[in-house]
Amino acid sequence: MSFFLSEIGRLLSVPVENFKEDMLIESFSINSKDIGKNAMFIPLKGSKIDAHDFIDEAIDNGAICFLTQKDIKPKKSCPYLKVADTLKAMQDLAKAYREKKKDITVVGITGSVGKTTTKEYIYSVLSTTYETYKNQGNYNNHIGLPYSILNIPDKTKIAVLEMGMSNFGEISFLSKIAKPNIGIITNIGVAHIENLKTRYNIFLAKSEIQDGMPDDGILIINNDNDILHLHKRELKRRVITIGIENDSDFRAMDIQKVDNGFFFVVDNYKYFIESFNFHDIYNSLFAIAVGRILGIEKEAIEKGILKKGGLKRRFEVIKKDGVTVVDDTYNASTHSMISAIDSICNFKGKKILVLGDMLELGSFSEQEHRKVGSYIVSKPVDVVICTGKDAFYIFDEIRKSGKIKSYFVSKEECLDILHKELEKESVVLFKASRGVKLDELVDNFLRGL
Repeated sequence: MSFFLSEIGRLLSVPVENFKEDMLIESFSINSKDIGKNAMFIPLKGSKIDAHDFIDEAIDNGAICFLTQKDIKPKKSCPYLKVADTLKAMQDLAKAYREKKKDITVVGITGSVGKTTTKEYIYSVLSTTYETYKNQGNYNNHIGLPYSILNIPDKTKIAVLEMGMSNFGEISFLSKIAKPNIGIITNIGVAHIENLKTRYNIFLAKSEIQDGMPDDGILIINNDNDILHLHKRELKRRVITIGIENDSDFRAMDIQKVDNGFFFVVDNYKYFIESFNFHDIYNSLFAIAVGRILGIEKEAIEKGILKKGGLKRRFEVIKKDGVTVVDDTYNASTHSMISAIDSICNFKGKKILVLGDMLELGSFSEQEHRKVGSYIVSKPVDVVICTGKDAFYIFDEIRKSGKIKSYFVSKEECLDILHKELEKESVVLFKASRGVKLDELVDNFLRGL
């Protein structure tokens, strides 16, 4: 996006200091080492690092102006605007840009799990026909989302924006900045139940995506998710459903598993996704729904779904020396644990699970970990290795059943146990919440193969 410097001053109601002549701001940066073309540097004050200390570095790296909430005298003369709060100023600018660019269609995505993968499927489909933009990585919060909006290229027709939350009010805040024309709720699980206490409260918090949507906006939901299915009549926008089990507007039928993915039929048209994870059918259904709503032909949607690449550490399948490693360590919840276990059971060979803690479950943690353990007992799994304080409850449920060989060890001991149990043609799933850092274990294991 682009603003003239004088325009930013008017929007923020502050004068431009060191102003000599107007200039076009074509990008924004919050990282002094990564300065784009004709960029404004926005220093944010964190709990450990204050980016105001790097204003000079940002100017040296090409920033042509900056915001500040402190009295700053840079070494080089440079236009700047002093504001009360640089973060709020960035959020206000993002909101102003969205109001200015009413011709952009925004697709907003929230949900307990699957947000990023759904975003990638939708982006891949829409890119076949439109100039499309997406927020990068996990830039989905009160900092990342407005920052992403400010960096939407001017030629963009559709922006696909992921929105994260941990408590009430956060999705509402993001929605009022992004103003989605199409909203998506992937599912309602137990992520953040520590703060929100019940899944119905999580539903209410995710439903805040409607707060910034126009009255004629469309909300797409997973109709197989029990909470969304039960409470969809409480939603305030037109609802479109996707699903497999329940009758839905976009329903996957005749699902066929093959070695490298799944075939399925939607509205008499056959699609294929290259994925080992059954849940990706749901993620791709959202992309099919969005594509059809925005007038994309089925053939183009099919090509877009095929073009979507894999994501690092999100059910990433790595084959090495006869062993299949599934790195699903980006994050974990009860829902995604069960989904990953289901998918692993479709693989051939000895099935070994290396599982760590699911975080942010609060007083529900024991209950949810035991739920995962009880579920594993019913599946054709050979070995389960648990590590972490609350992963003990997974181990305890499996141990009590006596059906599956199980271990509860420190993270340092995992590799020794794993190598002892490993056989040719084994498949090993690593899964835990990101804070457990089980990804480090994956990397060490792969180096030792």
